[in-house]
Amino acid sequence: MLQIIVMILLIIVALYLICGLLISFFFLAKGLSQIDEGTHGTGIGFRIIILPGMIVFWPVLLKKWLEVRRQSEHDV
Repeated sequence: MLQIIVMILLIIVALYLICGLLISFFFLAKGLSQIDEGTHGTGIGFRIIILPGMIVFWPVLLKKWLEVRRQSEHDV
């Protein structure tokens, strides 16, 4: 029984991290400079350094990115 619970938890964590990895790649390509204009023009080294944090905190970044996109749509 304990093994089943551990396997389920590991699958949940793996899915969370996979979602984070996928969203992070899209965020690095498009969303990073929309949320923080100071990151515009930063190099690959900076993006590699922040990638682990983006993978872990992807729900927060996705929410922020969507808020910025909604706000920019209303301003136009």
